[in-house]
Amino acid sequence: MTQPIALWQQLQQAGLVTGKMPALEPSNPQPALFLRILLGISGWLTALFFCGFIASIFASFLAQASSIWILGIILCAISIGLSRLANLPLFLEQFVFACSLAGQAFIVFGVWESSASSQLTAACMLVLELFLFAAIGMRSLRATAVFLACAALMWLLDKQAWLYALPLLSAAAIGLQLNSLRRFNNSAYWQPASTGLTLALWAMIFLALLGNSTEFTWLHIAEDNRHRQLWLAAALTSLVCLLLAWQLIRRYVQHAQLTYIAFFVSFAIGLVNLTMPGIAPLCLLLCIGVALAKPRLIWLNLLLLGVYLLLYYYNLNNSLLYKSIVLCLSGSALLLLYALLNRSAHLLSAEPEPHA
Repeated sequence: MTQPIALWQQLQQAGLVTGKMPALEPSNPQPALFLRILLGISGWLTALFFCGFIASIFASFLAQASSIWILGIILCAISIGLSRLANLPLFLEQFVFACSLAGQAFIVFGVWESSASSQLTAACMLVLELFLFAAIGMRSLRATAVFLACAALMWLLDKQAWLYALPLLSAAAIGLQLNSLRRFNNSAYWQPASTGLTLALWAMIFLALLGNSTEFTWLHIAEDNRHRQLWLAAALTSLVCLLLAWQLIRRYVQHAQLTYIAFFVSFAIGLVNLTMPGIAPLCLLLCIGVALAKPRLIWLNLLLLGVYLLLYYYNLNNSLLYKSIVLCLSGSALLLLYALLNRSAHLLSAEPEPHA
């Protein structure tokens, strides 16, 4: 039987069809939602009991807690082997996911108990996650490995410079989302890296928001000079987002006047990002989701934008009257900007096109 891709290429060569091949109907349809939830829960419970059983046997032979990394290596090896099987059922997929996370936790805990250096533990965690990304066969586990690798990187940076991970993650995550991994020969393999980096960027944005808040100073997640560090990190993030926004505008905005308007709006959001660190990456990811027609990215960023604005409003160390004035002025400015952009877009679209 002729493969669908080869058949579509033959039809294109014959001039009968154009464009990309439509998505194929799945040969094995997914079960109902409640069955998937039950299968996922049962997979996690089975994995927890399995890990507990192996840990009890392991503890009976080795009494030292620092040797538990051996058990973690065994669990990770089992997860790597099972993840490379073709057409994993949902139960086994969740089982492998839980076993892999347990194995990684055992390895990190064993290294932490064996060494007195937290930096060594973070470095071992970073190497472990990079190895799992290359070796594991499941997309969700590869995305999780990238997310945990970013966490290990921030752990390595420590309180002195962890805020500077915000512009780095913005450049990496938004750059991959914008370019859709077109430069890679095996984009399906690298796609989870984009997901993991985006999740890490979202987490970093809210950590930066908490680090700038006076309500959460008791967490001690930043040094005393956090305001200077946060301003520098926000300035670098604005610059990165402005460059990526210009790339997005040049690629998807056709009219010259709309190009200048979009760049002016991007520049204004970059200035706002100096006082609200993280707002520029969220807005840019939302625009990329709209441009590339990614509904999940759109709705998740809309939700996170709402949560971010609520947290920022709550963390303002001012009176309720001042907060109300800020909300009123911000809403009025956004409504005015929307009206101007909408009117400009209608006027430009109504202009007659020049003909030769």
